Amino acid sequence: MITGNTGFTATIITTAITTAFAVVAGIVNHIMSGNRDRENQQTTASLKYTEQQLEELYGPLAFLIWEGRRTYTDLVEKLTEMRGKKHTSGSLKVVEKDDRIIFPLRDEEEIKLWVFWIEKDAFPRHEKIKKLLMSKTHLIKGEIMPNSYLDFLDYHNSWKMEHLRWQEQQIKYPWKSKFNFPFKFETDIIETFTDLKGQQANFLKVNKNSAKIAKKLNSSNR
Repeated sequence: MITGNTGFTATIITTAITTAFAVVAGIVNHIMSGNRDRENQQTTASLKYTEQQLEELYGPLAFLIWEGRRTYTDLVEKLTEMRGKKHTSGSLKVVEKDDRIIFPLRDEEEIKLWVFWIEKDAFPRHEKIKKLLMSKTHLIKGEIMPNSYLDFLDYHNSWKMEHLRWQEQQIKYPWKSKFNFPFKFETDIIETFTDLKGQQANFLKVNKNSAKIAKKLNSSNR
């Protein structure tokens, strides 16, 4: 025979079930909250690294390349003016730094202009690029150094050494590097810069906590 207060027993059972659900819900919420925190931390770390790549390496590299294209265009325009030809951007691929546009240099005046550009514009910029690649290796995208980066270093180092020998020992050389200009280097840098900018924008757009992430990044950089 069943004795006791059935209502009281039902209350206890209901309370126990409710408590159990509350405990389970709390555990699930804790797990989900932990996952969200880890995701936020990962997103924050990824965004911070991407912004570091842009700020310290690929941004400066991209702007040095754009600057070089502009000054090279100006140089070609000056040479064509000196040669009495009308410059048309449609017929000269000046942004590609095609030496056939410039060489052979025709007289002493052209040589002086070319050497001035080498020493005051090209070499200083190349040295800045070289320094960035050497000091920010940890920010280079990918697992290995891209071949085009090495090609650029070969192009610059060989040319500079030949020019120094001419300056100090009067040893003649063709006024240019023995290596062809590595067009792929510029393409790789610009494409990587564009890709990283896209990643940055995507991080900020997709993540709902972008404002908090930005605030954390700003506070951590102070």
